[in-house]
Amino acid sequence: MHSPSATAESTSTAQQIIETVQKHPKSKRFNILTNWSGEATAKEARLQFTKQGIPTYRTPESAVTAFMHLVEYRRNQWQLMETPTTTDSYTTEQLDKAHDWLAGHISALPDSTGSTALESHVCEQLFDLLNLPTLPTWLAHEPTEAIHLADKIGYPVAVKLRSPDIAHKSDIHGVMLNLKDAKEVANAAQSILDRTRLSYPDARIEGLTVQQMAKVAGGQEIRLKVLTDPTFGPAIFIGQGGSDWNIAKEAVTALPPLNMALARYLIINAINKGVLKFQQSTNTINLAKLAGFLVKISQVVVACPEIHELDIHPLLLNGDDITILDASVVIKRFEGDPQARLAIRPYPTEMEQVLTLRDETRVLLRPIRPEDEPYHADFINNVTKEDLYKRFFSDVGEFNHEALANLTQIDYDREMAFVAVDLSHKTPHIIGVSRVLVTPDNSDAEFAILIRSDLKGNGLGRILMNKIIDYCKNKQTKQISGMTMPTNRGMLTLAQKLGFELDVQFEDGVADMVLKL
Repeated sequence: MHSPSATAESTSTAQQIIETVQKHPKSKRFNILTNWSGEATAKEARLQFTKQGIPTYRTPESAVTAFMHLVEYRRNQWQLMETPTTTDSYTTEQLDKAHDWLAGHISALPDSTGSTALESHVCEQLFDLLNLPTLPTWLAHEPTEAIHLADKIGYPVAVKLRSPDIAHKSDIHGVMLNLKDAKEVANAAQSILDRTRLSYPDARIEGLTVQQMAKVAGGQEIRLKVLTDPTFGPAIFIGQGGSDWNIAKEAVTALPPLNMALARYLIINAINKGVLKFQQSTNTINLAKLAGFLVKISQVVVACPEIHELDIHPLLLNGDDITILDASVVIKRFEGDPQARLAIRPYPTEMEQVLTLRDETRVLLRPIRPEDEPYHADFINNVTKEDLYKRFFSDVGEFNHEALANLTQIDYDREMAFVAVDLSHKTPHIIGVSRVLVTPDNSDAEFAILIRSDLKGNGLGRILMNKIIDYCKNKQTKQISGMTMPTNRGMLTLAQKLGFELDVQFEDGVADMVLKL
């Protein structure tokens, strides 16, 4: 830092700093940022720093902000390379039922570009299909019907206004809680209707929702919203919520698909930025359960492109319990590739298949997942140094967390890796991996295959090779290429049988394999 003074001239001081930095043997390891304050007197000095590739700023605050960008970038990189834990995913049967339910409501839309908003008592049916925690909710059209429903649900209950023209029910006290008997329900229902007609005479009143009261004592409420951005696709927002919630300033966001590591980071980021403020309570919020809920919402959004918007307001957190108190869903017709709308490609479940090897071993062939890191490490430990050398063209030594994360955390777009998992074990037992990396223009895909050294000769190599050939054909890649050693006769023989052109260069110790698609 430097400010103009009679004893230290700006330009000459800057030059001394530049020379000192350039002469230092470890200068490349330092993050050096400079702040030369002043306008005319410091301009020349800042230009010198810029020409030498040293960041320079007019104010201390700007330098600190720049440094925090570096900190946040590094933090993001480490967060992304965490080994995620798994969470319960949806079965094909559950998703099929959800798709059928959505299709039934979408079929009632008047045209292909139309959309419709579904309120809590309708959304509850969808949430039940997806095992999302809700409270029983019913729609009444008059106070007498509200009493009948309350008797059926069981007291205490909550009565809420339902009107598409009134965004915030709290504006007219349109939510009455903890009603203990029929008289209180009748009075609450009538007063809500009277206040609505008085304050909003032109508003459409679709009725009153009657809902079982949640256990709110010691609980805390937050808001969760999903919006579809024209550029980035679906985005998940989380914050404290409220009737005057400014989502641009009072929420943090993440792009699906989320795993448990990314969901936890989203929550921690929200707490650090003050958009989630949990009060001290005897029922401490179970953040792991909240992260699991966010992962489920992410999976729903990824699997159901018809969901254009989702607003859970509020979501009640009470110790280990999570309950959707009120929600709305906007559904819209969708055509095309559901994954194309996402900024981040999700795990491609449709590529999974079960096969049987020559020795009758049943294996699951599927794309690799971030959660596979410990199983991938065990797999590599069962590969001989010779086979590893043929795969990586060097003595690789021990794979650390960062190296394993690079192998297991892929984007499912330009890179794909398939693992063969032995189904005779309770935990994932990887016995082979095939990998392909596609060029940006889709003109070439470089492949590699590695099989457990003690399990060769049972047809797994051909299965893994055919899997990546089919993948590249579906992706319309022009060719597949790979490189191995001339001594790797097994790989060369397999490639030749599958139609690859071979170019063996004994002098250079390499053999190129190319398959035109």
